[in-house]
Amino acid sequence: MNSLRGRLLIATPGLIDPNFARTVVLVAAHGDTGALGLILNRELESAVVDVWRQISSEPCLRPEKMRHGGPISGTLMALHDLRPHANLMVADDLYVATELNAMEALAGSADGRVQFYAGHAGWGPGQLEDEIREGSWLLAPAAPDHVFGSLDPHALWKDAATLAGRREVHSLVEPRHIPEDPRAN
Repeated sequence: MNSLRGRLLIATPGLIDPNFARTVVLVAAHGDTGALGLILNRELESAVVDVWRQISSEPCLRPEKMRHGGPISGTLMALHDLRPHANLMVADDLYVATELNAMEALAGSADGRVQFYAGHAGWGPGQLEDEIREGSWLLAPAAPDHVFGSLDPHALWKDAATLAGRREVHSLVEPRHIPEDPRAN
């Protein structure tokens, strides 16, 4: 399977694991050793500035809430659109920062769009591919608006699932045979 880096994983309605039910996950890394992703539609109650005090003595100018990136605890990560602070490129205008100096620069500036994540999602070799074959996930290309857009968590899942569903239908049926309003079919 080709790398899924930069793709969205959209939980199908049948995925009932509470860690991933109705989630939209951005795949940040994917290869022979497994995959790493960040859940885009789970916001935490804690503000970044409150958590930041436990991480660094450098100032934090980010008023946003922290995001829950997944069930695996570990290093704080940031998704952002500022290439100079990228430790990992996910897609055009989507980068991950994991190193403290990059996150300090992101937290200490109001420039760009940034989301900070506690935890992440991870899959061992072949595990994600198996879950996709089993029908647990739909796939769609990611865009910065999925990460930084204004949709609430439920709306993001619904929007991403609709996008993935349309892509699937278009791959099976010629577009000229798809009515504008499927109810008229």
